[in-house]
Amino acid sequence: MTLMTREDETGFVNLVVWQQVIDQYRIIAKTEPFLGVSGKLQAKDGVMHLVAGRLWRPTGIVQPVDAGSRDFR
Repeated sequence: MTLMTREDETGFVNLVVWQQVIDQYRIIAKTEPFLGVSGKLQAKDGVMHLVAGRLWRPTGIVQPVDAGSRDFR
């Protein structure tokens, strides 16, 4: 089992990826900087777990150009 922590605009979620899913989507899991995950959501006592069933590469997303830091003063 592999455990990952992911964050989006709503907060953090713990991602549980069983070995068979890692084996099936190995290249995507190890190389994609932006990862789509489908699976079963489990929530208990305010802790969220997503048990991954499928990993995928999102399409149609424009990756931002690294502009470095911005000074707002």
